Amino acid sequence: MTSNSEYQGYNNVIEKRLAEIAYRTFNFNNIPPVIGIIVSDQYGNTIMVIDYDSKERNNYGPIKSYLIEDDEKLLEIDLISMYFSSFRTFAEQTNIKNLSHLEIHGSNIKVQIYFIHEKYMIIVFLNSNSNLDSKEKTQIIQYFEDLLTKYEYEFTNFNTTNSRKIITMLENKGKTWLKIFNTVYLKTYKEIYLKKHKIIEELTKKLGPIIQNELYEYLEYVPEGILNNISKEIKNKIQDKLFEFKINLFET
Repeated sequence: MTSNSEYQGYNNVIEKRLAEIAYRTFNFNNIPPVIGIIVSDQYGNTIMVIDYDSKERNNYGPIKSYLIEDDEKLLEIDLISMYFSSFRTFAEQTNIKNLSHLEIHGSNIKVQIYFIHEKYMIIVFLNSNSNLDSKEKTQIIQYFEDLLTKYEYEFTNFNTTNSRKIITMLENKGKTWLKIFNTVYLKTYKEIYLKKHKIIEELTKKLGPIIQNELYEYLEYVPEGILNNISKEIKNKIQDKLFEFKINLFET
């Protein structure tokens, strides 16, 4: 007879394995939820860069290492922010009014750009599978709005020696903040993923007999082994399709 502690241990192993599968499926083992953040002025001059850079994991590197795979062709950070500033310039020269943010999607990385305080850009580089909710987006924007307000002089005069010292200090603090943000994001992601998995598992269990009964009713002359295989295949396809829904659809 299996004891309660053994059963719990078995569940923990399963949950850990499911989480590992999810991390690899969504590439979090190679690309962190938030890779890094650039603060620049409206003209694309880079003021501050916060990378998620974990010393324990060599595959977590600075922003530009994710944008260019060839080390000999690494982009300068200034060119990155200047490129994105051109979108703001384009909006100003056309009839696009009150541009507050942009989002660019790639298969591995996506970029969210927020225009704040009239003259600054917050450029957020993320794993393409990271889905920040409104609370998380607000947390990021608020963090930098607070910095821009508190250190208004330093960000306005970012090229002076004293300002650079303070901004460097803020970058180091920002790395710690970003590391905590990513840790919390992955913890929440794991909890929601496991919750979602349980809901879908229960749902497919209830759908199984319905699918099987319908198959037996309409395909009564088909061998039982074939019907069972078709039933399993349909359940698997339904389960896969349910997992494509946004996670927040399953939150209560």
